Amino acid sequence: MTVFTVHEPPSPPADRIDRAEQLVFVKDGFSWGAFLLGPVWLLANRLWWAAFGYIGILVLASLALKSLGAADGWSSLLVLGLNAIIAFEAHVLKVVKLEQEGWASLGAVTGNGIADCERRFYEGWLPDQPMLRRNRPAAPATSSEPANVSGAPADEAAHNMAADEARPMTGVPGVKRRWRLPGFFSKKS
Repeated sequence: MTVFTVHEPPSPPADRIDRAEQLVFVKDGFSWGAFLLGPVWLLANRLWWAAFGYIGILVLASLALKSLGAADGWSSLLVLGLNAIIAFEAHVLKVVKLEQEGWASLGAVTGNGIADCERRFYEGWLPDQPMLRRNRPAAPATSSEPANVSGAPADEAAHNMAADEARPMTGVPGVKRRWRLPGFFSKKS
């Protein structure tokens, strides 16, 4: 089973769907990326102070090993050990960074993967959140005009309804997952 912690930004939007889109799921456990590419992983995750600490410890320990006349193999072992520590503490480093930026922890969820964890979290979290906007009709319309609960013109309500259905959320039942690759590979659908 995989464990993820869920975090919310400092000033979340009022609407539950907008809030759900901004939640961050951070995997708890060993990070192979951090183990294989320690300082690169730290910089890629914008963990600047941890990266400076990593480089500082590496320089100081290398100087200490050189002054003791240790073989070069010990330096490799030192790098491997530092990367292992970062790999085991990757989740903590990310969570501390989020907390320093004012993010709130909403809890933890377990599942077979990210999609399962998101589904489980949203199934329990969404019903407790207030729905501030309603773009869908509450009852069938009696006239030829579609029902409009939001108070906006009918065309705008239909547009909002289409926009809600096209939201790129994952893990929410009934919402399709849309994949986008970063960079110049991304396509607009």
